[in-house]
Amino acid sequence: MSRLTVVVDNAVDHAAGVLGEHGLSFWIEHQGINLLYDTGWGKTLMANLEVLELDPDALDAVVLSHGHLDHTGGLEALIKARSGTTPVWCHRAVFNPHYAKGEDRTRDIGPQLSQGQYEQLGAEFHWVEGQVQPWPGVALLAPIPRVSDFEGPAPGLMSSKDGEMIPDPFDDDLAIVLEGQAGPAVLTGCAHAGALNVLAAASRAAGRPVQTMVGGTHLGPAPKEQQEAALEALAALPGLNIVGGHCTGQAMCGRLQALMGERFSHLAAGKVMEL
Repeated sequence: MSRLTVVVDNAVDHAAGVLGEHGLSFWIEHQGINLLYDTGWGKTLMANLEVLELDPDALDAVVLSHGHLDHTGGLEALIKARSGTTPVWCHRAVFNPHYAKGEDRTRDIGPQLSQGQYEQLGAEFHWVEGQVQPWPGVALLAPIPRVSDFEGPAPGLMSSKDGEMIPDPFDDDLAIVLEGQAGPAVLTGCAHAGALNVLAAASRAAGRPVQTMVGGTHLGPAPKEQQEAALEALAALPGLNIVGGHCTGQAMCGRLQALMGERFSHLAAGKVMEL
């Protein structure tokens, strides 16, 4: 059995006494291992860990879903709060350029520090390429193969190659597959590779269909055609439960709930669930 505590999310379980921000972070307890999946924007991580009585020194490792600031922003403070080194698992492309292109300007939305600067603070990076299983019942997948015919690059999210701006390929998009009590579960940061692509990769890794998907789906900012196709495809998977939030957006969460009924529930900082 796996226990998951939402440390950071856009929404908040007010009864938990935590703060909210645009970001995501999960504390995972699985077969005696403690993992932190993402670190949020960095404004609320440490305060929420304290309120939730989660000790940074009890972590066995940090896993990063991708290189955006709203998922890596709390890493510096977390490393500084710990004694000893901090194992960090991610794809190398976390440190590739990551930009958000708007009408009037282009913003750097990548990690605040370089790989070397994090290492000087005590980070010890472990690179994920394909599928790795560092701990029993836990698989890390990156990059995610693109197999669906309607999930494409997110508008306005860019990288650079040979001095030219290109749509971000999100090779660093990393999902966690857990063998839960009710069956396989997949955790996503933003599912920039596409929610259906993530589910397909996770089901292949697990050897059977995923039962639960938890995290961001990036349906909120997706083109309308992709939104409609994804909503239909997700709702058509009868054995799938989704706990969605962050970049899924309130409107898309509402539509998923209307389509899936009790098979959909909302993320919120402070929420605790068993998988």
